[in-house]
Parts: sequence; C-alpha cells; structure tokens
Amino acid sequence: MMTRAVLKKAHLFLAFLLPVVFCYLFITFISPAPAVDAGKGSIPSYGNGPHEVLIFSDYFCPPCQNLEPQLEPVLEELYNTGRAKITFVDTPMHRETPLFAKFYLYAAKAAPDYRAAVRARQVLFALAGKENVFWMDERIEEAFRKEKVAFTPFDFRTAQPDLNRLISQHRVDATPTCVILSPDAKAQKYTGAGDILKGLATIRTGLK
Repeated sequence: MMTRAVLKKAHLFLAFLLPVVFCYLFITFISPAPAVDAGKGSIPSYGNGPHEVLIFSDYFCPPCQNLEPQLEPVLEELYNTGRAKITFVDTPMHRETPLFAKFYLYAAKAAPDYRAAVRARQVLFALAGKENVFWMDERIEEAFRKEKVAFTPFDFRTAQPDLNRLISQHRVDATPTCVILSPDAKAQKYTGAGDILKGLATIRTGLK
C-alpha cells in the first residue's frame, strides 16, 4: 500500500500530502489546451447496480499496479451481474498522475463503455510501469493510437470538482483504496489489495 508517509520519508512529491493540494495540482498541473467542449462534467460511472463501488488508484503506485489484474475480473463480474455501479477515481499520489488521469477521461469521453474504460486503464498502467520516461501528451497519444484506444480531448477540468469531492469526502490518503456504498448501510472503506478484494467479495456473495 502506498501512503503519504512513505512518500514523505522518500522526500518525493511533498506537495501531494494533503487532499487540498491534490485538488490544486489536479487542476493546475497540466496546461489546459481543450480541443472539444466537455459537455457534462461529471466523472464517468459504469453499471446500474444497487451498490456503488469507488476505486481510488494511482497508475504509478506499485500496489495499484499489482492489484489491477486481480481487480479486473471481480469488477467485470459485478458489472455483468448488475450488482454494482463502478467509478474509477484517479488519485494523484505521483507528479505524473494528473496527466494520465486526463487521458483516462479523454478515453472515457470517446467511448462511454465499461470495457473501453478498462482497456484505457490497462494501457495507462502499462505505460506507468516503464522506468525513466519523461511523460507528455504526445507519448500517451502515440500509445493510445498504437493500442487502438479512442480518445476525445476536452477541457478535463470540468470533471475536477467531482473527483476532488470524492477524494476529500472519503478522506482518501492512500492508494489503492475502495469505498463501497450500499443501500441502507454505512459507507465501507477498504485500503490495500487484500482488504479491497475481501470487501468486494461481500458484494459478490450477496452479504451486503
């Protein structure tokens, strides 16, 4: 599990220690150059189940990278069986994350489909796993085109209020984190791969 304490000890990216700073950097880190109007600004969700599953992750977080292949089939099942509405919330624990989060939103706008969103995440996680790369728009655009991931640029800042609200509301200070909102039940927060998979299992087995 990647925590702010780990980042602080390593003297890396101290600006990301507080959710308020997350919000600021997420809005200002990337120079805006919108090509298409966003329309609706809320972040995308997939499915219509009674449970809402919020996945907070960072493409550059090693535990998130390790969890993702295990997480995908579980979320796929919840989506296919209509048990959950799934929302991916990119949480900036790394200085490059806002750039990658922007391209996830671009992909989600181009193809508002759950499997397309998962494919975009797969490509972004794979890119983030590369070492010693200076990331910029052109590199990610090239990768998306190579992997046939559609994307539509827009003023991604229109989605920031919802993203920032979710991070702050659920007090997310570590990745990966999962929040499960169920009818007539208190929100449950799980942090770390093991706890997240256990929490999601309660929905799969119908215990929630």
